[in-house]
Amino acid sequence: MPLIDLLGQDLVKVRLSSMVEKSRVPPALLFVGPQGVGKAMAAFLFVQALSCPERQKGDACGHCPSCIQVQRQLYPDLLIVEPEKRQIKIEQIRELQDFISFAPIVGERRIVIIKEAHLLNQVAANALLKTLEEPFATVSFILLSHRHSLLPATVLSRCLMFPFVSLAGPTIVQILARQRAAGELGEVDLEAAAAWSGGSMERALFFLDEENLRWCRNFIDNFSGLPGSSLGAALDLAQEASQSDSSEVLFFLLRSFLHEAMLYAQEVEASTLCLSGWSDKAAAFAGLGVQPLLAMRQQLLALERGQAVNINLKLAFEAFFMKIVVTVAV
Repeated sequence: MPLIDLLGQDLVKVRLSSMVEKSRVPPALLFVGPQGVGKAMAAFLFVQALSCPERQKGDACGHCPSCIQVQRQLYPDLLIVEPEKRQIKIEQIRELQDFISFAPIVGERRIVIIKEAHLLNQVAANALLKTLEEPFATVSFILLSHRHSLLPATVLSRCLMFPFVSLAGPTIVQILARQRAAGELGEVDLEAAAAWSGGSMERALFFLDEENLRWCRNFIDNFSGLPGSSLGAALDLAQEASQSDSSEVLFFLLRSFLHEAMLYAQEVEASTLCLSGWSDKAAAFAGLGVQPLLAMRQQLLALERGQAVNINLKLAFEAFFMKIVVTVAV
């Protein structure tokens, strides 16, 4: 698939195509934005455009051997670095340094994609910085991150940033329809999945499963009933939250619900939340008052950031939910 087919990121697409066409590619690019909005796909399409010997107007042909190898992640001049046990380690950076020390095999440059770059540990980040400070003319780095604020400022300063935006509902439906046409999806409710996704393809795919949708509705029902409930209810919900297979979706639900409650608490009529069926629960939750809701949001954000340092999620959720139980409405 050529770069022109990237949906929902028009500005990024134009900038990347222009770089390829003009042969002006910076040593390091940083793709930032929410999870599931196309950063990884854009990276591979960009690599394909850079590596394609038949490219035209800054884009790949999509059919030559190089394009197919990139699509299958078998291109000899491409290295993909991914976190191991929620961190990128010094050994991986040493492997990267060894990879870029050799001349390109088939293309014009060697390219390194670093997924979830914010999970670089301190030693690995320092080693990567040294590499970025002395770039090779035939090497390009593409860092991907949905939490780039966790990256050292020194690393950020060496990268050209590309902000990615959340996907519009119709765009998500269009992407899902492509997958269904290709036989990758069955007869599922694409519109409902898009409505619950919050602009993320990753979440849209999660919400295609009816069982996942039911779980999310039940979880928010239980969460919204915490104020004035029992400590046992808080402990049960913490147990459920800590065992979730999709923490990103879980935090998204909690952030979204608290955002909706904040709107009600501040008497803002127009809601930006696309999820349906939460209005009554969010309005009741808003009765706790603006300041308690702000405190909850800050604690939730701290809890979410704590995942990067391997905190005990069960204990953290217990503290978070138990505090809500004893919160008294104003």
